[in-house]
Amino acid sequence: MKKFLKRLIIVFAVLLSLPIWNFQNVQAAETPETNSTSSLAFDEKSGQVLYSDNADQKVAIGSITKVLSLYLVTKAIHQKTLSFDDNISPTKDQAEMTQHDELTNVSLDANKTYTVRQLYDAAWIVSSNSAAMMLAQKVGGTEQNFVKLMRKTAKSWGIKDAEIYNVSGLNNSYLKDDMHLGGKNSENKLSANDIAIIVKHILDQYPEVLQTTSKNELTFPSNQGEKTYKSLNLLLKGNRDYQEGYEFDGLKTGTTKQAGDSFVGTYPIHNTRVVTIVMDVKGNQDDKDKRFRSTQNLAHYVNENFEYKKIVNKSQDIRVTKTDSFKSKNEVKAWVKNDFNSDSITYKKSDNDLGFAVKDGKKQTKLIATNLPEGNIPYAKVKNGIKKIEPKKTGTSVWNNIVNFFKHLF
Repeated sequence: MKKFLKRLIIVFAVLLSLPIWNFQNVQAAETPETNSTSSLAFDEKSGQVLYSDNADQKVAIGSITKVLSLYLVTKAIHQKTLSFDDNISPTKDQAEMTQHDELTNVSLDANKTYTVRQLYDAAWIVSSNSAAMMLAQKVGGTEQNFVKLMRKTAKSWGIKDAEIYNVSGLNNSYLKDDMHLGGKNSENKLSANDIAIIVKHILDQYPEVLQTTSKNELTFPSNQGEKTYKSLNLLLKGNRDYQEGYEFDGLKTGTTKQAGDSFVGTYPIHNTRVVTIVMDVKGNQDDKDKRFRSTQNLAHYVNENFEYKKIVNKSQDIRVTKTDSFKSKNEVKAWVKNDFNSDSITYKKSDNDLGFAVKDGKKQTKLIATNLPEGNIPYAKVKNGIKKIEPKKTGTSVWNNIVNFFKHLF
């Protein structure tokens, strides 16, 4: 009887230990509930991917298109071919679009002028389609020329098979023939990976856009003097889906019948920045918060499953192969899973614009960690670090030899 009781106690002890072990492993492998067609979370500075699901699948993107459109508008402002103080009047067609609630939310008058700043803010904060179209026409001469510029820019960044037909993200069926390229029912499509590349470029080169995207309301001229519109980003502080500790300050919503409800979000954390992407979030059509709940779930997943910690000391010797040894220029931090052994990290020479700087004698190169969770976004290297884009010289605005200089250090 005593032997039986001893064996029984041992069996119970083993059984009691199993659930605890399994629970810990289930927690480590837990995935966020995004209910989306595709999703992605990555570190904006390094490009390190923290979560990825169907991120290479091309999907309709709606007004997320405007991230690329407004990148080029911001570029024009920096190149001084466009000024925030410039005035623009909408065409009759652009103004008429603003009378349809499904096409825009900011009313424009063809007999009035608006500053570039007013239109720029309207395009970012409340996703005004006509505002984006007016800015594009000012920069490219015509909307069609601007779409060509968008395509060239995406291609120069290594984005393959991008489907870009117009500057706003609407289905072409809503647009006049001179407002788009492609077929009458064509709609812009990119993958979450493609969107990540575009977002990294705009935040790397023009982080000041966050001063605009972080505003939770827009004041815009109207027939009554001024009208105030609430930002479409409900995660901003002061808006209904805000959560303390997750201080979202951007970036862009996207909504069409084909694209569903999508959102690109970003927030600062640990002296770096996380970008979240959820595309075509499923749920009740009247549920206006579902894409933001999905984004919150993704942000919580990152916070609860990863640590942002130092993995390389300044001037640390790093051996890549038996013959290749380098010295780090600065300390390096990265996201690692809670149960990840940082000593097991291996490195290789970076074949793109991501990585951290190291030196071998007088030579300098970049290394990238090869076995961190999920890897890195597919960020392309531009040959010689320079890409010239020269759209046709038409209309009242001309781009002359746009030159992209990329500086992407870890």
